[in-house]
Amino acid sequence: MPSLARNGIHMPGYEEFVQLRDGSVRFFRLGNGPPLILLHGLGEGSIVWFSNITSLAESHTVYALDLPGHGETYKPVWHLPLTQGVQFLVEFMDAVDIDSTSVVGNSMGGLLALAATLQYPQRVDRLVLESSAGLGKEIAWFLRFMTLPLIGELMSRPSRVATRHLLHRIFYDPVFCTEELVDELYRVRTILGNKESMLFMLRNGVALRGVKSDVLLTDQLSLVDTKVLLLCGQNDLIFPVAHAEQACRAFPNARLEIFSKCGHWPHVEVCKQFNRIVKDFCFVN
Repeated sequence: MPSLARNGIHMPGYEEFVQLRDGSVRFFRLGNGPPLILLHGLGEGSIVWFSNITSLAESHTVYALDLPGHGETYKPVWHLPLTQGVQFLVEFMDAVDIDSTSVVGNSMGGLLALAATLQYPQRVDRLVLESSAGLGKEIAWFLRFMTLPLIGELMSRPSRVATRHLLHRIFYDPVFCTEELVDELYRVRTILGNKESMLFMLRNGVALRGVKSDVLLTDQLSLVDTKVLLLCGQNDLIFPVAHAEQACRAFPNARLEIFSKCGHWPHVEVCKQFNRIVKDFCFVN
């Protein structure tokens, strides 16, 4: 099904579903070049890449996924979300005949992309970590509070007001917090099972003191041979810029781009720069 549009948000590409061992996965595909997989953050969905797919598809075949527990993909019963998330990604690649790919991951998606690169280095050609989790302990306090019993259930209850407040934390410039984006993210968050999946995954990786040590991958960064591009906004309120700066020094082959007057989603706030940099970086001779 080509070019899906909901709540005024146009999603480029073809909406497709693939059946994996644990359930059906929704993704959008566009382009004819080498593969490029886009992984969104916690509590979101493939919709967040609406500003990127068309441009990136000029040089790549783009796959924008709804991760398990998100969007319209199956709701998993996982005990080890990061380990099982990596297995999901590899299973998805096998199902759509991708031997190796470049991967772009935002926030939680960055953590997943990094973990997959560490476990299956031969399957990741280029790694782009945008405002990535897993690079430091510090994280926004509202996410720490959401890990508390009852408080988390109340804070994660879907509403347009809560979604709007979240986007104001994500963006530096409030102009990007459009009513169309609020409505579509609210719709995604009301899909049955998404709230419960989001809370479970958050609590698995975060506590009141910050990101848990078992999902911090900082001590393994020196093992990554893949070329890495780190992207972040100078005004990110979710993870401090220092995480990316420290990680860049730890990777053997990494480059860092920091966008001024930009928050947690550079792929939206500075989409033209983001798309150009990612296309250039992921072009593999």
